[in-house]
Amino acid sequence: MKNQRGALTRKSLALLLVVAVASAVAITAFIGGRPDNDAVVKPPVEIEDYLFWQAKDLTDFKLMGADAQTFGLNELKGKWSFIFFGYTHCPDVCPLTMGILGQAFKLIEKNPAAFQEVQGVFISVDPKRDTPELLKEYVSHFSNKFTGVTGDTAQLDAVSRQMSALYTIDREPGKPVDVYQVTHSSTIFLVDPQGRLYGRFPPPLSPQEIAGAFINIRAFYNERFKK
Repeated sequence: MKNQRGALTRKSLALLLVVAVASAVAITAFIGGRPDNDAVVKPPVEIEDYLFWQAKDLTDFKLMGADAQTFGLNELKGKWSFIFFGYTHCPDVCPLTMGILGQAFKLIEKNPAAFQEVQGVFISVDPKRDTPELLKEYVSHFSNKFTGVTGDTAQLDAVSRQMSALYTIDREPGKPVDVYQVTHSSTIFLVDPQGRLYGRFPPPLSPQEIAGAFINIRAFYNERFKK
């Protein structure tokens, strides 16, 4: 009886092994059957730290810009979008980052084809003080490639949470209700022309690093999609 049970056990293990192998083959075939542009391809070493392991599809959102213009996912498609979350009353990180990104755009401008495809999006997480008109004026100081937008808390959360861009309003007791600071992410997020979260540029960064990395990212992307 012991031998019979041992034989059955070995048969069961053999059957499980066959099923496991068959499943692996099926999964491999499924992945292999995907279009090349959906497969995970390892990027060159010089840009791999800037890119997410796999691009993330974004769901639609609705923010407001100057002149009552709405801004959503459709406005990101067809462009390489450098997105930064901040606020105009920010004393240091925001003007510094926006200045660096504006200088990076000037370097990218040396490549006309790449420059034509880029845009900067400044999303204010302080809608109480940052009106769309104020944002338009603010971003114009850094580059004419920037668009400034904002929205109510629900609208902001609809986009910021997709990018894991955290922010909090820091109020101090005893100070006026309109005097406060905002703690926010200092990362620049990169959305590809398909409207997917594709990469990010964490601080500290230089204009040369951002511009150089982007040119290489774009070349890698275009090669994958045979543009």
